[in-house]
Amino acid sequence: MKRKQFIKNIIGMSIVASTKGFPFDTQMENLFTNDTVDFASFGAVHLNNTKLEKSISFWTTIAGLKLRNTTENTAELGTEDKTLIVVHQKANKPFMNGYSGLYHVAIHAPNKKEFSRMVQRLINNNYQFSPTDHTMSKSVYLADPDGITIEFTLETPERYKRILTENGLWVEDTNGKLHSPSDVLDLDLVLSELDNKNVEGIVHQDTKIGHFHFYVSNLETTNEFYKQLGFSQFNHIPQFNYADVGMESNFKHRIAMNTWHGKNKPTASKENAGLYYFNLVFQSKEKLESVITKFPNAKKENDSFWLNDPTGNLICLKSV
Repeated sequence: MKRKQFIKNIIGMSIVASTKGFPFDTQMENLFTNDTVDFASFGAVHLNNTKLEKSISFWTTIAGLKLRNTTENTAELGTEDKTLIVVHQKANKPFMNGYSGLYHVAIHAPNKKEFSRMVQRLINNNYQFSPTDHTMSKSVYLADPDGITIEFTLETPERYKRILTENGLWVEDTNGKLHSPSDVLDLDLVLSELDNKNVEGIVHQDTKIGHFHFYVSNLETTNEFYKQLGFSQFNHIPQFNYADVGMESNFKHRIAMNTWHGKNKPTASKENAGLYYFNLVFQSKEKLESVITKFPNAKKENDSFWLNDPTGNLICLKSV
């Protein structure tokens, strides 16, 4: 089931979800009162693409990343002091829909102004995007030259109060107003943060990889896998083929997963553009060691561990 159809269906139906899937009442009141640091963060994301030159142009001109290093077949891009994206010219075909694997990867802006700069840069370059307000976050969606979906995001958990599931699925904000889970983003409000339309220069140094959303082959096994990695359940909606998990910080949407493309679908051929692997960087060696004991099949290389999630997405686990 595609994302747009999923949202359309859940808004048009009345369901009753268990508190296992959604925090309610006093749980919700306490959910976003802390500001702790997540036990891990996402390091560089490695993508397979078809044309290095086109990818470099996209990530520098459209996304505003700095070209940090290149080889004959790779390019590292990011902020002034860290790499966010590594492009590998390894694919022979563009991204293929209808398969398990990456749905999108999200680059998170550190504040309102920097998010508005991301959006204005797209407008200045006449680059197509879809503006969406999730209440928990403000987002725009776009595609790279090979059709890989990229999301630019501003985390706004302070606006989020709770999920209501009577007469459809709704998000209640802290003012008591109900919204669609994927409302239309107010671009005028977003862009009001800017003094002018000149947004040249690279992204802010605190810009980061903030979350992933995957098409998965099996929702339950993948959901349990990421909980074993230390993530905590946020939403679990098997009747709508969706779940997501978070960590300790207020923004709970760190890994999302769905089977909207169909259950038990295989991953696309390695000839197609898509995710190569991503890095999960634990804040302490002790936390990493406590987690990795649950995965005896993980392959150790130096101080890193490699393993695949149940869908086949490759992860490199390391500590700072």
